[in-house]
Amino acid sequence: MRWIGLNLFMLVALVLLSYLPPFRRYSRGQVRFDPGRPYRVYSRDFDVEIKADELDAFLATNPDPDRGWSERFPDVEPRQLPDVEQDLAARRASMDASLQQAAARIRAATNQDVLDDTIVSLLIDHSGSMRGQPILFAARAAMTASDLLDGLGARQEVLGFTTVRWKGGQSREKWLRDGRPPYPGRLNDLLHIIYCSADERLRARHCATMLRKDLVKENVDGEAIEWAASRLRRRGESQKYLIFLSDGAPVDDSTLLANGDAYLEHHLLSVIHGIGQAGDIQLGAIGIGHPVERYFTRSMTINALDELDGALLQFIEQLLCRSPRTPQVSQAVGC
Repeated sequence: MRWIGLNLFMLVALVLLSYLPPFRRYSRGQVRFDPGRPYRVYSRDFDVEIKADELDAFLATNPDPDRGWSERFPDVEPRQLPDVEQDLAARRASMDASLQQAAARIRAATNQDVLDDTIVSLLIDHSGSMRGQPILFAARAAMTASDLLDGLGARQEVLGFTTVRWKGGQSREKWLRDGRPPYPGRLNDLLHIIYCSADERLRARHCATMLRKDLVKENVDGEAIEWAASRLRRRGESQKYLIFLSDGAPVDDSTLLANGDAYLEHHLLSVIHGIGQAGDIQLGAIGIGHPVERYFTRSMTINALDELDGALLQFIEQLLCRSPRTPQVSQAVGC
């Protein structure tokens, strides 16, 4: 009986221990997150900023050795590049009435000199969960938004962000060679993509590149927003807007395991706060089934992919109609 009682006690103790967060969360080598440590990057030597036209050549010469990770997420049905471009062009045509209505409301609510002095940057999450239908609908929405802004005379940028590899790249390999110093900071190589820079018009062939199944990987949101904001700050327009499009929280496994599971989210909140304090860029976000209101004051969450392009038009309309230089008449036209 004494043996049975001892074993019962041990069983109960193990069950209780399994529910304690420190034991569950860090049992596989992950460290505790320390909010007092400043955000850092272990190495920027392997980060890449690239134009969409250069992506095919880059991905061909830099294949990810751990391709199996991409198979976790569904792919779009097999397409050739021209078919994707036709899909985007057809969607563009189908949104013509909505575009004209949104443009008319914005023109009635503001002055052309304000629009001429405006730039809007769309920053698209290229995390693995965006692979397939989500990234296709994001590409469609980008084309629709680009047409609206181009018609209004406002400048635009369309940007994307992901990582060069899954689970860490050359930065992590360098960290391993260096003996794994504790709390190393970000441990993956960033891949930042320019689909359309200011003074250019977004082309269907650029957005079609988003559909590459070997492109979307992990997402370091805070640094991506810093990058997009730095591009806006180099522009001369006085009205600057940054719209963030995402379907989830920032995740890079190699970084989180070495720095704690809240490391990237904590940095994202810090970046958002910093932009808000600076006041030179109006920042907002649209979440695809993801409650972005947890992070962003100006935000919108949708639950169906086919709502995305309409939601993006509405979001741009709200931002432009609420510009500090917009006349008060905007209240009378529904903006």
